[in-house]
Amino acid sequence: MKYSIKKMIVTILFFMISGYPMNAAAEDIKRIILMETMPVPAVLEHSRWFQVQLKELGYENGKNMDLVVLKANGDRKLAETLLSAELAKGDLDIVVTIATLASQAAVKLLKGKDIPIFFFQVSDPVGAGLVERLNAPTGSNITGKVFTVNRQAKIEMILRLVDQTNVRKPIRFGIIHSSYPSAMGDIRDFKIFEKTRNDVVIVPCEITYQKVPDGLPSMLEQVKKGIIALDGKVDFWIEPLGPLGETLEYTSLLLTHSKIPIAIGTKLDSVKMGALMHVTPNMEASGREAALLADGILKGKNPGQIPVIPPSEFDLGINLTTALNLNIVVPPDLLKMAGKNIYRSPKIP
Repeated sequence: MKYSIKKMIVTILFFMISGYPMNAAAEDIKRIILMETMPVPAVLEHSRWFQVQLKELGYENGKNMDLVVLKANGDRKLAETLLSAELAKGDLDIVVTIATLASQAAVKLLKGKDIPIFFFQVSDPVGAGLVERLNAPTGSNITGKVFTVNRQAKIEMILRLVDQTNVRKPIRFGIIHSSYPSAMGDIRDFKIFEKTRNDVVIVPCEITYQKVPDGLPSMLEQVKKGIIALDGKVDFWIEPLGPLGETLEYTSLLLTHSKIPIAIGTKLDSVKMGALMHVTPNMEASGREAALLADGILKGKNPGQIPVIPPSEFDLGINLTTALNLNIVVPPDLLKMAGKNIYRSPKIP
């Protein structure tokens, strides 16, 4: 996108006053907004790798890029306020959003505009109202990456492990989750999968989402009540998607306030702490892929022609100590897939 006349004059005056060479002002500076939904590890790690890849592509703040990082702190209204303020300053070349709330705010504010939106770390973009379908071009100014692993594949993988225990069928998986959009979408898909089997039961317990980080202590107190409410009703825990399940505090609560094993963790740290298994898209690869696609859009590629698909690389983690305690023998192919992400003792912070 071209600068407005006013913006060009301001830029030229800046270089004249500061003493920078005038040819630097002529370089095409891309104005990029990167909006983080909340300060949880997955969001911050994605943001870091996105920026690392931009730097490796040759983008440099103040030279050929004006990158503004907005922090919504888990508050959709704050996300809208911050982005509105940036829109009021003038032209934007792209808005990149990490996780669901920031993405929803961007789509709401930029609807009908020609500013490209690229989202990532969103597990259910259809349910969140960002796009109409997956694995297809959007035909609009919006595209992105789906941050999820097929629920059926995830459950079938964990069943290869927990089927070795003496737990009576159907195996009951408890999920204490918030009302955050990605968590709700995850539960919906798990319940759809449940209807196709007679050996699996999903037992959800919903608590009201409160913005992170301020609302996290209150949500964790509700998780404690959920653990008590599901006592005797579940055989294994599944950590939920969304900001609640991504925190170390959530995993620590399940491990210290319940004797029920965590079958599937939301993050690799869950496995390090004692969860049996974890499988998610690789965050470094996800962040780098997002930057590469954003670079393509900045260079003229139509976002409406980019299909919304999952990242190309995934991480599998296994805790062998937990498996041994449950009398589970991990199949060699899963050990090979896990690679270096194999742990032999729980490490609770």
